Amino acid sequence: MIGLAGSKADPVMVHTAAHCVRHEVPFAVIDLVDTASRGSWSLTVPPDAGDHVSGDEEVRLAELSGIYVRAIRLGDDTGAHRWRGLVDGFTAWLGERPIPVVNPPGAHVLNSYKPAHYAWLAERGLAVPASLVTARARDAADFLAGGRAVVKPLCGTRATTRELDLERLEGRDDLGGPVMVQRLVQGDDVRAHVIGGEVIACRFRSDQIDYRSDRSAERCVTRLPDDLAHRLTTLSAEQGLVFAGWDFKVDADEEYWVLECNPMPGYSFYDRVADGAIAAALVRYLRG
Repeated sequence: MIGLAGSKADPVMVHTAAHCVRHEVPFAVIDLVDTASRGSWSLTVPPDAGDHVSGDEEVRLAELSGIYVRAIRLGDDTGAHRWRGLVDGFTAWLGERPIPVVNPPGAHVLNSYKPAHYAWLAERGLAVPASLVTARARDAADFLAGGRAVVKPLCGTRATTRELDLERLEGRDDLGGPVMVQRLVQGDDVRAHVIGGEVIACRFRSDQIDYRSDRSAERCVTRLPDDLAHRLTTLSAEQGLVFAGWDFKVDADEEYWVLECNPMPGYSFYDRVADGAIAAALVRYLRG
C-alpha cells in the first residue's frame, strides 16, 4: 500500500488517488492539513511499528511501501505551530524510513528565489534566457530595447507569464518593488517530468505568451534528446528530487532554453496529455 500525504483539497492529490482507484492500487490518504488542525500523530526516530498519523482516518505508517508528499498548507495561519511541528516531525521520520519517498519536504529550495535558481541552472550547463532583476523602470526599458521580454515574479509562486509593455513603463521612475524581466524565447513549450530514472515530456504550441491559459494550444507527448533527458535525471537527483517538473522553451533551431525546475510539480494537467503515463510512473516508483 502506498501513502499520499498532503491535502484532500489539492487537485493533484485527488488526481493521484483517482489513478490508484482506476488501477486498483491500494493506497492510504494522510491528510496533513486535517491532522495538524484537529488530529494526532506519533512519529518516532528511528521508526517504530506503532507510528501513525490520525486525521479523518488513522494510517499505520509501517504498512506503507512508499509515500508521495505534497506538504501544501491551505487556509489561514490558525494552528500554524501544529502544522510546523507535524511537518518537521514527519520530515525527520521520512529521513529514517527505508522506503521510497517522493519528495521529502525541504528538498531543493532554490526554486523559491528565481535569480539563485537560474544561476544554479546555468552553472550546470543549461541554456538560460538573459534576465534582469530591477525595481527601476529605466533599467527595464533599457532591457526591453534589446528585444521582446516577459515579466515574472521573483519567488516560486505560480503566476501567469506576461509580456513586458514599454508603454506601461513610460513616465515611471520605479516599479513598486523588484521584478524579474526575462528575454522572450519564441517557440514551443515543453514540460518534462522526471520520475526516478524515467522522463515523460509534453510539448505545446500556442500563439499566447503563457500556453497554460490557451485551451486551443496544440499538445502532444514528445521525446527529449537523449543527452538532455539524461542530464535532467542527473540534475533532479542532485537536488534530492525523485519527482521534478522541468519547463523549457524550444526555439526555431530546436535549442532547449530552461525556464524552471519545479520541485513540487502540479502534474495532473500534463498527465491528461500523457494519457496517465506520469501517474503510472509515480505509482510504480512508490510501489518499489
